[in-house]
Amino acid sequence: MERHIFKGIPIYDEEAFAILETQFWENRSLILAGLPWLVSELIEWVGLRCALDLIYRHGGRKFYLRNERSDLSEKLGIDVPDQLYQRILQFSDSSGYVEIPSPWGVSERIRRALIWGDYKKGMTREEIRQTYGVSSRALSNIFKGKVMAGDGKRLIGSQ
Repeated sequence: MERHIFKGIPIYDEEAFAILETQFWENRSLILAGLPWLVSELIEWVGLRCALDLIYRHGGRKFYLRNERSDLSEKLGIDVPDQLYQRILQFSDSSGYVEIPSPWGVSERIRRALIWGDYKKGMTREEIRQTYGVSSRALSNIFKGKVMAGDGKRLIGSQ
């Protein structure tokens, strides 16, 4: 079975990606704040497209960090700047691994950030439901700040 059919990032759909990129720049700080630390760092250092492509290709995997930046660059298929490598080392787990977030999770966090941003701009719940294809229950959970199953983290906008 092909992995890509279950991924939520439109990396190979140029039109969809252009829309996502526009939305990212309009809501940059809100989206970066809602993403896992590694994804935000990657976006800052290598750009949105490159970061999302990396997440798309390697999401859900763990990489062991040796003491060489070139090793991680080779594994990820990008030139990892030294400062980014140092940040990754700093935030890696105690065993020296870094986990690449799943594309689906990243896509969902971007979606939640955009939903919250549109709500703050005055969009009604019904408009949000129709725009983002969210059920009433899921939307209520977002605005009540409920915890996502298995996520363990509060959603954006929770009090």
